[in-house]
Amino acid sequence: MSEKVKASAHVAQISENYFFDCQKKTLFTTVGSISLNRAEKGVLYKLITEAPNMVSKEELLTAGWARKEVAETSLFQTIRTLRIKLKEQEIGQVIELVPRLGYQIKIQGFVSYQDLYNIPEIPKQEKKKPLLNNKRYLIAAIAFAICILSVSFLYNNWPTEYKYKLINDDKNNTLVFLSMNQDDFDYLLQTSELFFKPAKLSNKLMFIHKLDDEFSVAICTKTPDGCDIDTAHAISFNHSELSTLWELLDNYLPQVPPLAAMNVLKDNTTMQSGVKSYNIFLEDGDFTTNLSHHFVNQVDDSTWLFTSINYRPNSDQSEYIAASFRGGRSIMETESKLPFLITVTNYPEYFYWVLSPADKAKLGINPPGPLETLTNDFYVDVEKYISYLLYRQPHLQLWLSEGYGFHWFIKKGSNDNVFKQFILGEKCAELPIDFENQPTCP
Repeated sequence: MSEKVKASAHVAQISENYFFDCQKKTLFTTVGSISLNRAEKGVLYKLITEAPNMVSKEELLTAGWARKEVAETSLFQTIRTLRIKLKEQEIGQVIELVPRLGYQIKIQGFVSYQDLYNIPEIPKQEKKKPLLNNKRYLIAAIAFAICILSVSFLYNNWPTEYKYKLINDDKNNTLVFLSMNQDDFDYLLQTSELFFKPAKLSNKLMFIHKLDDEFSVAICTKTPDGCDIDTAHAISFNHSELSTLWELLDNYLPQVPPLAAMNVLKDNTTMQSGVKSYNIFLEDGDFTTNLSHHFVNQVDDSTWLFTSINYRPNSDQSEYIAASFRGGRSIMETESKLPFLITVTNYPEYFYWVLSPADKAKLGINPPGPLETLTNDFYVDVEKYISYLLYRQPHLQLWLSEGYGFHWFIKKGSNDNVFKQFILGEKCAELPIDFENQPTCP
């Protein structure tokens, strides 16, 4: 613990109303306590005891998951949850990212419980009676601790796997629910009627993913041979938008041009785009379409270098304008677990905005909302993330990426040799998705 954290002043005052007891590892406010899981406690404790210094991602991973090897995405999700619980008004207000290195927290200082009693509405800490000094209690406690540690060790070393379920209905709809978290997966199954309920929903293939408060849905109209490319859409949104999702989609999707028709490159562009991808963000009842062109160079049978240019529509959706670009390296794994066809590990190397906020305003480009901002921060924040191929057919693929949700990729006009490892294969999906003609996907 830092020298600043003394026995007499071990409560960190994070903001005017938020406090963290470094001895008990509890977070509380002027009106009550806030629950934290083990990882959140470990990460927040490490940040506070090292404040104002930056703490590396490796140190935070060790602090939050001492006996478990986890991906950087777990740290990103934990930081995001802490920001929500600490009521950050804007990202970086309390917990600040040091790009590519780590995080640091801004606190007002340390106080004692005597100081807290001078603050109104602070919940008083009850004194606990000492435990009885009894050998039987001691032996039982040790045995219980050993059991807990054994179970914890086994649990923490189990690989993370996606939970999934495919459901068909009598209107020829196929819905696939999936999540990496059991609680989120259970929620999807309990609320599945929300996705089957719309009267107009028929002949649809739909994938629904949930992680914490964020949803991602990929949808297309089924034909005898697969998905109708012109109806392929992917939408990311928060839980608060769920009740109005279908009403908003019915009004918005007819205005969106087909993915194949979305093009921002001139006919005489010498550098050919390897693939196009797009998804939609739904925030506060408004939609924003994001289109990306990916330029790819294959290094070997399992490695690709890529540069991606992201385009944003102007206010009247009449033109797509380059807004940012990013790049990195992607490596295809030798194996992929169900329900995925292919697993790719991506290593981001750079991300830059092309336009300043003033330029965006001048061109009629709306600034990104909180959900879209999180995806951009995610790309800067992590050293690697995983993408999964869920479905493919000639010229069309559906990918699920950590931190991004679903994206549809289209390959019309691209060099298929660069993507032959993703294209070749007899299966359109590992899941038993039924189409009338039972197509193959060479």
